[in-house]
Amino acid sequence: MVASFSTRVNGDSPTKRRLLADKKIRIAVVGAGWAGQAHVKFYKDLPFVEIVGWADVAPGKAATAAASAGIPADRVFTDFRQMIDRVVPDAVSVCTFNMGHREPTIYALEAGKHVLLEKPMAATLDDAAAIMRAWEKTDRILMVAFQPDFSAENLAAKQIVDTGMLGDIYYSEAVTHRRFGIPGGNFVKKATAGFGTLVDTGVYAIHNNLWLMGDPKPIAVSAITGNPLAKAYKGIRQTFGGPWSAEEFEVEEFAFAFVRFENGAAMIVKSTWAAHADSIGRTFFLGTKAGLALDPLEVFQNQSVGEFNMTMTPKNIAKEESSAAWGLKMRRFAEAVRDGLPSPIDPRGVYLVNVIMDGVIRSAAEKREVAVNASYALVGARA
Repeated sequence: MVASFSTRVNGDSPTKRRLLADKKIRIAVVGAGWAGQAHVKFYKDLPFVEIVGWADVAPGKAATAAASAGIPADRVFTDFRQMIDRVVPDAVSVCTFNMGHREPTIYALEAGKHVLLEKPMAATLDDAAAIMRAWEKTDRILMVAFQPDFSAENLAAKQIVDTGMLGDIYYSEAVTHRRFGIPGGNFVKKATAGFGTLVDTGVYAIHNNLWLMGDPKPIAVSAITGNPLAKAYKGIRQTFGGPWSAEEFEVEEFAFAFVRFENGAAMIVKSTWAAHADSIGRTFFLGTKAGLALDPLEVFQNQSVGEFNMTMTPKNIAKEESSAAWGLKMRRFAEAVRDGLPSPIDPRGVYLVNVIMDGVIRSAAEKREVAVNASYALVGARA
């Protein structure tokens, strides 16, 4: 079975696309950390994209990154507002730390710019709701950057689900696991990250499962979180995200949750940065007609109940390097801006990830199941 492009990319067809190959779109980037540098790298691979500005609040950070990427010095800023006002981009990539997503995203949307926002949508439910309300007032694209949506495996899984092969999905498990893979630096500080493993890797699985389940509305969450291994670690550990120590570790290293949905379905979330286990399972879905598991992609179906199970492994599903999905993610956003298409990833589904994450943290703190609400109309609304 050969994967086709995800139906989440609404209206992506020859009859609807306005192919404007001769037009260059102007993109500005907020944030010059690794994510911002990755955005610039992949944008530069697109001949119809021009990087017209790069901003970072840290003095010299954007200038250094821009010099390495061949971006002229006169396109470097320390204030994203000044950059957006001066260079007048068509679109803005927001690549700040998690707690910094709200202001540049809303400013760009209110200025009439399309926005590609690094995951998560925000580090707090209040911020995510504010972003959604700002987006609803515009006709601009708001896309949250989840590159797994563009992997061959997930596109094939979506195709299978959309055929109705699974029937109604009534249960799934969303799993991300590292045995001891805790990043450092801003990743372990609440003031910058907001969350730990949940917002680093867990969001990918949560979003992917919601997408394949049809974005059901969550109504309740029961969860446990903690950081016992990190807190027991002696000394300073050097990681790809920077150094960390037990004294500075402020977020969760594991999160396990049970999520109930309005339609009667349920989902288990399991996410770890560190655990004394080689595996905590794999992501899978149970439907009324068949089941599906990821990594590797398999479909399980009882052809005759009580007699045998048939495992179907679609062929020709190449395991791309992560950079391939990254590149496709960036291209789809840029093409949507250029060709007047809707967001390749619906932000309304992404908002549900924040609803669940907020429920996880509240439930773990209160040691009980908590109710959650999928509406963003009044969450954190400011007069």
